[in-house]
This record gives sequence, structure tokens and C-alpha cells, in this order.
Amino acid sequence: MAGDTVTALVPLKALAAAKTRLAPALTPAARRDLAARLAASVCDACVACPAIDAVVLLAGDDDAAAVATGRSVTVWRPPGCGLSAALAEADAAYADAGATLVLAADLAGVRAAELTGLITAGARGPAVVLAPTADGGTGALLRRPAGVIAPAYGPGSAAAHRAAAAAAGARLVCWWSPWLGHDVDEPADLAIAEACADSGDG
Repeated sequence: MAGDTVTALVPLKALAAAKTRLAPALTPAARRDLAARLAASVCDACVACPAIDAVVLLAGDDDAAAVATGRSVTVWRPPGCGLSAALAEADAAYADAGATLVLAADLAGVRAAELTGLITAGARGPAVVLAPTADGGTGALLRRPAGVIAPAYGPGSAAAHRAAAAAAGARLVCWWSPWLGHDVDEPADLAIAEACADSGDG
């Protein structure tokens, strides 16, 4: 892919290792099911977004890859270990994309219309559009062109991505969103996920 295309990258770790911080509230099977359902919802929103040309699921294992079944989603098994390493490998593989949109697989209630708005905000490059989460993480990261900054996931990643954008001389847009800012990591987040699911596609 080349030119002005937008490729969405959805990293999903091995489901057996997913959502361990929810152990006080959910069984291992329930945690795996939740991780798969959230990732499927994120992928569906990407597929439904007219501003996204391709959706790639970075799958940590076969169970994670199965989320793409029946969807217009490409599965890619990154050889790198860790989120930033896997995304760096994906950056190399999809370097010809006009822009890449990295979306956390555990976001609750992602809407296609919200993704369109975020992508439109980064239409003029070089640009970085960042949707921070409540805990200082990164729910969504649009980079135009695709490799304008390297991924810097981990604690405080929103600040790290802001600093990287400044260092690269890229235009920075902070996209504050109730849908892209709610990832489901802790037991308290489960009520938010339920409320988002009940509110429909919007």
C-alpha cells in the first residue's frame, strides 16, 4: 500500500496472558473472552470506518489471531517481543502506508465516526494525533507519515509520544475522547465497558 492510505494496527497479546489485572474479578476463561470481545469490537469499528483502508491484527498467538475470523482483517504475527518491538516490526512491514493508526485492543466502545474524526485531524502531515487514556497511556496513535515517530508504549506513553512528536517537528493533535480514552485494565473499568456496550455502535 502506498500514497495516502491509512492502515490500522491493532496489537493483541496472547489471550492466555491477557487482562491479568482483572484476576480479582474474572476467571481466566472470562478474561480471555473479554479480551477477544474487546479486540473484535475495535477491529469492527476499524473495518466500518471509511477513512481506514486496511486493518491489521498483530496477534500474539493462534487464539488472538482467531479474532480476525470472518472479518476483513489481516492477521500478522510479529516476531518482536513486547508491544513497542512488535509495532516497530509492523512499521517496517507497512512503511508504504500514508499513515498508520495504532489502536489499543482493549478500548471500550470505539466508534467508526470517532476514528474518522481522529484521522481527519491528522490529514495534514507530518502529524501525530494522540488519544490519551485516563492513566497516561495511549489509546490511539495516528502517525502521518507512518514512521514519523517510533512507538513508545509503556507507563506514561502519552507523554513519551508527545515528546517524540515535538522532537520530530511533527504537528501534534491531542484527541480527547471518551471512547478512545477508556481501556479496560482494572476491575473498576468493567462497569465502563458494560456501559459502552449497552450504548450501541453510535
